[in-house]
Amino acid sequence: MSTPASPAKPRPAPTSTAEVRTRVTGAMLDLDARFHPETAQYTDENTDAWKLISLCRASLPSDIKRTAYRERSWDGDTVWLRQYVVGYLKVPGRKLADELRSVLATCKQYKVPSDGRTSTIVRPSPPPVPNGPDVITFCERLSGKAIRHQCTLVLVRGNFVLEVDASGGNGDLAASTALIAKIAPLAVAALEKVA
Repeated sequence: MSTPASPAKPRPAPTSTAEVRTRVTGAMLDLDARFHPETAQYTDENTDAWKLISLCRASLPSDIKRTAYRERSWDGDTVWLRQYVVGYLKVPGRKLADELRSVLATCKQYKVPSDGRTSTIVRPSPPPVPNGPDVITFCERLSGKAIRHQCTLVLVRGNFVLEVDASGGNGDLAASTALIAKIAPLAVAALEKVA
């Protein structure tokens, strides 16, 4: 699956915190049983602050300037998905993408701070979604008591960043890669709607 060749021009940058919040909320995905039976069973949403994925470092430098954020997760027996949308009043999303690319250029392995697992960065070839100036994809092999794979898609548009983390088939790399490829067009459409 690939993203559209010529997406519409981004909307004007937001001018208020309230507008950023509204647009972040508008980019949340509604995944139902047609997407995957387990996504209909358990969905959780919150606005607790957590950081955009940054791998070997505590956080991406520009992420502290976020204005609004929202998380939604789906936690089934064989599928785990998390969507995180962040909006910035003054920071272009590409700045965050460039910071993440810089981290990915040198980060190959790190300890996950919250649970002590070791993450090894995996670059499936071909990537589940073609990478570009507004798209970053990669996977992680998480080693602890068991080995699981998680794939990440980061999309940027205007002052917004949409991140989706996915693990499918009980952490199988091929299933996780396929899940990110399946959700990518939905994520692109959701972000284009607001940014």
